[in-house]
Amino acid sequence: MIPVAGITEAAVENRYAALVRGPSVIFPRGYLWLIPVWYAALAALMEFKGQPPSWYGPIAVGALLLAAFTLLTVLSTVRNNAFLAEEDGIWLGLRGGARRRFARRRRDCRQLPWPELQQLKIARRHYGARLDVVLLPGCAPNQGRIVWRAVAALLTLLVPAVYLFRSPGLLRPGAHSLRYRIPLYDVTPEQLRLALEPLAPPTLPIVVQPRGPARALKRLRRSRLTTAA
Repeated sequence: MIPVAGITEAAVENRYAALVRGPSVIFPRGYLWLIPVWYAALAALMEFKGQPPSWYGPIAVGALLLAAFTLLTVLSTVRNNAFLAEEDGIWLGLRGGARRRFARRRRDCRQLPWPELQQLKIARRHYGARLDVVLLPGCAPNQGRIVWRAVAALLTLLVPAVYLFRSPGLLRPGAHSLRYRIPLYDVTPEQLRLALEPLAPPTLPIVVQPRGPARALKRLRRSRLTTAA
């Protein structure tokens, strides 16, 4: 397969690899939302239990706020080689060749075979493109009992290191277990479509969603046609 001009990701022979943006490659879904909670708990503990000097309290709380903001920024923009499309389907997650830290976490990956997919939707984002992989109704993976998921979320809130024993958010579908949402870095929707079309079956729809104004205009035209009918 000939690489598309302008794509920085690897497109070699019958495979296409891309960078996934954000913390979902390593951390479970919703992990970033816990950081403000931890900051608020530490700030409250320092304010009401620590009894620091009047001049030191605002400085310590400000330093905690800066650290929380820095951590949020770093985790929300981190990039990992965790997307691979080939003739058999799509692979998500960090494969064996990417192991550098947390060896167990780096081996977590999931295959989405082409016959189990209903549609691919590509949307433009400021960082590149977002790919929505829609599964067929009978191919939704088992998400486990909601009670155990709630317990795992509570343990992660209390002990942050518990995330090492949970599946990354990238490997867990959302929208009632029928959709994987993958943020791909530094690739345009059209480039992504051209890279995926030779690999996906001809019967699998690959839809590039229009930009915001174009989508709104399309909806307006559709509503006018419905009203006229």
